[in-house]
Amino acid sequence: MCKAGPAARAETAVKHNKILQFGEGVFLRGFPDALVERMNRESDFHGEVYAVKPRPGAVQEAFAAQDCRYHLLVRGVADDGTLVERLEEITSLKRVYSSSDEWGEIEKLAADPELRFVFSNTTEAGIAYDENNPDTFPGKLARLLRKRFQAGLPGVVVLPFELIEHNGETLRNYVLRYLAGEPAAEYVRKECRFFDTLVDRIVSGFPADAAQFDPDDRLMVAAEPFAFLALQAPEALREILPLPADTVFCVPDIAPYRTRKVRLLNASHTAMVAGGLLAGFQEVGELLETPVFRKRIESTLYDEILPTVPLPEREKRSFADAVLRRFANPFAHHKLASIALNSAAKWRVRVLPVILDSAVLPRYLARSFGELYSYYRRSGAAGDTAAVAARFAGEYPFEAFLS
Repeated sequence: MCKAGPAARAETAVKHNKILQFGEGVFLRGFPDALVERMNRESDFHGEVYAVKPRPGAVQEAFAAQDCRYHLLVRGVADDGTLVERLEEITSLKRVYSSSDEWGEIEKLAADPELRFVFSNTTEAGIAYDENNPDTFPGKLARLLRKRFQAGLPGVVVLPFELIEHNGETLRNYVLRYLAGEPAAEYVRKECRFFDTLVDRIVSGFPADAAQFDPDDRLMVAAEPFAFLALQAPEALREILPLPADTVFCVPDIAPYRTRKVRLLNASHTAMVAGGLLAGFQEVGELLETPVFRKRIESTLYDEILPTVPLPEREKRSFADAVLRRFANPFAHHKLASIALNSAAKWRVRVLPVILDSAVLPRYLARSFGELYSYYRRSGAAGDTAAVAARFAGEYPFEAFLS
């Protein structure tokens, strides 16, 4: 249990906006909880996050030992090309509950008049329905919303951050299936709002060099400077949730932004991996530091992928610029061998649609398929990535990468 500090006790007269959060992992601490911290600094939001550990078992002792306070280490390449390295204290997280040991306390929070929002990140498999298992994430949320309905309280706003399409709509549908035939189902339909979301930020977790920043912080998380959140929601949502306009976008349809991310970030990532490995490189950053590779990556982004993204030119070009900065982040150490896992499936989902949407056959995206074939032929059907760069070292000449 995390104890409230003196400052929290002194603010008992202040109306708080409590957030029930399913998940206590590094992504939530490195992005949504940091957003709440920023809203608290820049407005009178007074947001408090109460997290639920969705998996059975005890809560990590560090949460209680540190009163749930921790640092976010932000480092990478800024918009102007300079290096960023800053430490931010996060105090918005107030308590972490064990879903298996403290369910009664979680139900009390569900019936708290100050509870207004629900966040979640239970992995892509977390939003699931099983008629024989009420302990799925949607099943647990259904029980808590039933408790809130029985207490006669207003509905809540639900923002799921799981990386699946239509995450808000899907979660709502599963919750309603668990409540089928009950009066609480109509309450959820009419009073609770579920919004689809799209998140984009690399949160790498506990940094290896954390001790040089704070040797006592066992909850520190590291993240890149870039952060983007799209909500398929009306702009009026900011009236109750003052999300920063430079990071969070309320739009009628998040599908174009999903296409932008999957194509400019993920497809370009996938398209460079096999060739980079064959040429003997180990990390994405090394490719960006090599002029001939960078030239191809830039051409892939701006000449081949950009025309297939259905957004205004300035908006998608700005994102492409950010992608290059993120790839060049010297703190990230993106291993090509790790990115190469399941490359065939990734290529089919990320790269092939770009080729099919192109007016002419894109040279480098098409070449990436040949490189992928060559990589798999040399590494085996299973795509063995162990020391793959050392094994291939330099057998794929730079000239071939650009031909």
